[in-house]
Amino acid sequence: MRDPEERTRHFIIRKKKEEENFDEPSVRRTSAQQSDDTLHERNRARKEEKDNLREGFFARYSGKGKPKEKYNDRSRESIDDDSEDYDEEFEEDEEDDDSKKAPLLVRVFAWIALLAIFFVCGYLGANYFFNWADKKGGPRVGNVVGSAPEAARVSAGSSSSNGPGNVKYNLYIPDGTAYTEREIEIKKGMAEEDIEKVASVYIDGLKETKMLDNNVRVLNVFKSGDWLYLDMTGAFSSSLKTLGKDKAALVITGLVRTMKENFPPVKKVKFYIDGKESGVKSPADLTRPWEIN
Repeated sequence: MRDPEERTRHFIIRKKKEEENFDEPSVRRTSAQQSDDTLHERNRARKEEKDNLREGFFARYSGKGKPKEKYNDRSRESIDDDSEDYDEEFEEDEEDDDSKKAPLLVRVFAWIALLAIFFVCGYLGANYFFNWADKKGGPRVGNVVGSAPEAARVSAGSSSSNGPGNVKYNLYIPDGTAYTEREIEIKKGMAEEDIEKVASVYIDGLKETKMLDNNVRVLNVFKSGDWLYLDMTGAFSSSLKTLGKDKAALVITGLVRTMKENFPPVKKVKFYIDGKESGVKSPADLTRPWEIN
C-alpha cells in the first residue's frame, strides 16, 4: 500500500500543476464570466423586487388584495388615535377657558356698568344737541318749553279765564308810534284755533283804523315749539306796501308781540302769502321770521 502522506503530496503537487497550467487570459475570462453572472443575478433580483412593489401598489389602490386592508386598518388606527388626542386637547382647552372666565357676579356688574355708560353718553349727547338747537333758533316739536319761566307763562295763560271755557288775551294795537293794549275774551279751544282767533281780532282792529285792507285775513295757522307760521292773504303784503317802512314794521311788531305774550313759548313768527313763502322784502321783509326781544 502507498503511504497516505505520499498520496497527499502527489495531490497537492497535481493541483499546483493544474493551476500553473492556467494562463492569464483564461483567468480573465473566468473572472469576467463570474462578474457577468453576478450582475445578471443582481438585475434579476432588482426586477423581481420592482415587480413585487408594482403589484403591491396596484393591489392597494385597485381594491384587491390584503395590502389595502392593512393600509385601511393602519389609517383607521391613526385616525382614531388623532381623534382621541384632539378630544383630549379640546377638553383641556375648555377647562382652560372655564378657568379663565371671571365669576358670574363680576360679569353681571360689568354688563350693568357698560349699559349705564351708554345711557349716560346718550343722555348727555341728546341734551347737548337740544341745547345747541335752541341756541340756533330751530323750530321745536310740539308744545315744548325750554325753561321754568316759559312753563309758568304757559300755565298762567291757560288758567287765566273769566268763566268756564273762556280765556282772556291781550292785544297790542299800533297807535301812532306806540301801542295800545286791548284785552279780549274768547272761548278756549285748541292752541291753533285760539291763535287764529286772536290774530283775526288783531287784524280787525287794524282794519278799523284803516291800516290794513278789508281783504286781509288769516288763512292758516301752524305752531311748532317757539315758531309760529301764519298764512295770510295777498292783501296783507299789498297793505304793507301802502303803509311804508315804519308803519309796516309797527304792524308786524305788534302782531308778533301779541303772539309772544299770549302763546308762549312762541318767539318767532314766519309769514306766508297764499300758502307760499313770500319774496317781498320791502317795505317789510317777509322772507325771514320776525322776532322781538
